[in-house]
Amino acid sequence: MRYVDAMGQELPFSVETLANAPHPLIAVERRENGRLCAATAGLRIDVSPEQLWKVLADLPNYHKRVPMMSRVAVADRRIAVDLKFRMSLFSVGFSFVADAILDEGRSIELRYVSGEPRDLAIRFDLQPIGDGKSSALQTRIGFDVDSLGWLVKVFLRHHPEIEYGIFPGCALALVDTMRKAATGKL
Repeated sequence: MRYVDAMGQELPFSVETLANAPHPLIAVERRENGRLCAATAGLRIDVSPEQLWKVLADLPNYHKRVPMMSRVAVADRRIAVDLKFRMSLFSVGFSFVADAILDEGRSIELRYVSGEPRDLAIRFDLQPIGDGKSSALQTRIGFDVDSLGWLVKVFLRHHPEIEYGIFPGCALALVDTMRKAATGKL
């Protein structure tokens, strides 16, 4: 069952479900060929929606919070991000440009313009829980995993099970880092 917020955006989890969940929840999306293409993580955060919104809307400081983001530049509503994927002795860099679409106090979407990963879409949906002292946050991320270059393709060819963790892992990392930042635990 899909849930719709006040603006008509479909969300995988209801506010009530997240309010009562003892841990983060994950929903995955598949392409017609069966491959995963996106995931949404949702959880309850015990801060007011206003406090959480301040963290979500602070785009210039995402590199201080979000794993793999090494640099963020914001010009008006366009955001340029450098990513670093570190492995034991070396790292691989990617960069992308996205438009930031904000619905004040409700949602932020980073919509792909150029770069890697191709077709990137990150969305944060915020809803108040009960008396407004807690918030429900749902974070969706999707992109073309095949656009990430030869190293990712080599890993996936030899370890196809890794593909099942990419989108859920990214969604969980995004929602958890925002939780930590909003609660002062980052």
